Amino acid sequence: MLELQSCAVTVLIFTVMAGAVGDTTVFQNAEQGQLLSAANTKFAVELYNRQISDTDQNIFISPLSISIALAMTYLGARGQTKSQMKDVLHFSDVEEDHLHQAFSDIQSSLNKPEQAYKLYMANRLFGEKSYKFLDEYLAAGLKYYGAELVPVDFR
Repeated sequence: MLELQSCAVTVLIFTVMAGAVGDTTVFQNAEQGQLLSAANTKFAVELYNRQISDTDQNIFISPLSISIALAMTYLGARGQTKSQMKDVLHFSDVEEDHLHQAFSDIQSSLNKPEQAYKLYMANRLFGEKSYKFLDEYLAAGLKYYGAELVPVDFR
């Protein structure tokens, strides 16, 4: 058995993503896809650096999964929240009209039938059941992320 002492071992699952998005043909807009890939990489490195600074334990994170979950939230964000998320996620260089389609393209490229692997990703939106969500937000969540809204009683 391998035993590690006093060292942080990190597995970042963006190597799969990097391989998939290295081929810009997976994107409907190659330039915007490359910009999103760069933004996701910046976010992943910052996330990794924060994680290793807080622990001397092994960590395992999936920046792509985290980016997708936050992008689903960003889809419905407005005002200061949207601005702050845009900064943290490094979405500034990606055109708003192409951002969510590029995420959809990444997910599609990772699950092509001819791939030697099968990557399962589960996305779901949870919202307070007493809140009325905009139909356009719900439709976009389903279109780009395959995520339906599940009403939950948070009270």
